[in-house]
Parts: sequence; structure tokens; C-alpha cells
Amino acid sequence: MTRARTKAMAAIGAGLMSLAVVGCGRGEDAQASGGGGDGSCTVAFSQESLGFEWMVENSRDMKASVEAAGCEFIQADAEGDPAKQLQDVRDLLARKPDLLVVRPVTFEPLAPVPDLAEQAGVPLIVVDRSLPGTPGEGQYKAFLTIDFVETGRLVAESVVKGLTERNGSATGRIVHITGTSGASPVLDEQEGIDGVLADNPGIEEVAQCDGNYSREPGRQCMEDLLQRFGAGEIDGVIADNDEMALGAIAAIKAAGRDELLGWIWGKDAQRTGLQAILDGEMRMTISTPPQFGELTMQTWEQVKDGSLTETTQLLPKTVYEADSDQAKQEIQARIDELTELGIDCC
Repeated sequence: MTRARTKAMAAIGAGLMSLAVVGCGRGEDAQASGGGGDGSCTVAFSQESLGFEWMVENSRDMKASVEAAGCEFIQADAEGDPAKQLQDVRDLLARKPDLLVVRPVTFEPLAPVPDLAEQAGVPLIVVDRSLPGTPGEGQYKAFLTIDFVETGRLVAESVVKGLTERNGSATGRIVHITGTSGASPVLDEQEGIDGVLADNPGIEEVAQCDGNYSREPGRQCMEDLLQRFGAGEIDGVIADNDEMALGAIAAIKAAGRDELLGWIWGKDAQRTGLQAILDGEMRMTISTPPQFGELTMQTWEQVKDGSLTETTQLLPKTVYEADSDQAKQEIQARIDELTELGIDCC
């Protein structure tokens, strides 16, 4: 991606943030099961998990946007369990909400959700991760997401660029710490990575490990991979989010494998990941904004008045890579912004 395009996307993302983030501090309880609004409408939100800050901010933003529209917000936390989320959806639909919003744990196990919404006669909007079914058909009104295939492609293109600089040609061996197996972003990002590597056969992805989008599993994955591959046998690490990348950095430092520092690619652009880039420990990260609330409520209004034409919509994202003094200044500015907001991610 060119720097000009990165700056343009940053401007779009900043505009979205200004709409979606209403006092993005820690004062509101993102885990609240209900409340707010005047009772004239109810929005039910089935959240995959509240296991780390991205998800907490995703729920906080959804709650704030729903209540700003005058609706009651009710939420169920699936705790990362597809079976629990399916039951959560049934329970939420039994409360006869005006809108059901679902952020799925995984793809196939949640396949019944559109049919459940159809049977209940409740409009469904899916955010972030996809579900089987076709947005715009029946009660499945819209899918709001990020282009994760493009994310995978951008990461892989940075890998190709970096390893070409390091090795003198597009050659090398990388390991991949993936997010939760079966989640649609994992599948989509892998598609993007595979497409780029297919055009660069000198770079090989030699191993994968499921880090479950969390720092400690990411660290454990990296420990296992370091035992499997000795010094000089791998050239870099792709991690499907910054939390796992930071876990990998901890494992690399503990093992004295400093040759891998600076050759770690993450995702989410959280504050600590951005700082790791400035510290020379990570190579690149890409924002994955969790603020779907404003777009969700705008989309629902379009559903109600019959004006919705785009049933799949994408949030913009920004690439961060310290490849120039200007890029480093932009990274520091984003760190300062997140610090002022009092959050680490997003």
C-alpha cells in the first residue's frame, strides 16, 4: 500500500472514530446485560466474548450507539463457546427484540442463526465475523465487516518486501500464529496470505499454531515453534493479532532468539503493538476497528425505511509500518491518541 493511500485510509478511519467513539473512556460497563434507551425499541447483541479489550470496546461502542438512538440494549456474552452462543441467540430472540446483532464465535457452528432470526421474524445484522447465508435475503439484512482477505494480502505483501530486503530476494521461511480456528477472519486472512505467497514461491509458510487471539496462547505457540525451528531456520512470524504478536515477542526474548525481533507482523494496531514497532520488535500492524455501533444503527434505519442497497459494508483500516520518519510520527501520534483515550486497542 502506498503511503498516500495509507494516509487516506487513516483520514477515513479517523472520521469513523469521531462518529463512533463517544467518550471512549472506561466509565461505561460494556458487560451490562441491558438498560438505557426509552423502551420504544430493543436491540439484542450476541457477543462472541468479552475476553480482551477489543471485544469490550466493541460492546461498549455498540451499547453507546444503541442507547444514543433511544433503544434499550441487551447483551449476551458467549464466552467464546459456539454452543453457548447458539443458546444465547435463542434466549435473546425469545425476548422479542426489534433487532438482533450477532458477532459470531466461529462460522459453521453458528449456521442456524439466520434461520432462527427468520423463524422469529426479527431482523438480523451480523458484524465483524461472517455467518453462512446471504445478507439481504429474508431477515438476514446486512453483514458489516472488515476486508480480512485484503488484510492478509497486505500482511503478506509486507512480508515479501521485508524478506526481499533481508535476504536479497523474495525468499525465506515464516511461521504463522493464527487466531481462533474456524473463525471467518482467520479463513479470510489465510486466503489473502496464500494468494500473495502463491506469486512468491520462494517464501514458504512452514508451520501454523492456533493462538486463540490471546497473548498467553500466542507465547506458548511461539515457544513450541522455537523448539521446532532453530536459529536461522525461520525468517519471520505472522501473528493474526497484536496480542499474539506480543506473546511471541516475549517467547523470542526469553529464548534469546533476537534474530527474529523486528520480523513479526501483527494486526489490530493496538497501542502496545504500535510501540513494539517503534521499539524495533514488530514490523507492521493493521488497524481492526471495533466500532461497529454507529454503522449498525445507520444500517438498521435504512432497513426500516427501505433505502438499504449495500447489504455488505466494510469499515476502513490503516496500515502502520515504521518505514519512514513520517510513518514513525504517525505511529507516535496514534499511540498518544490511544493513551489520551485511556485504551490500548483500536
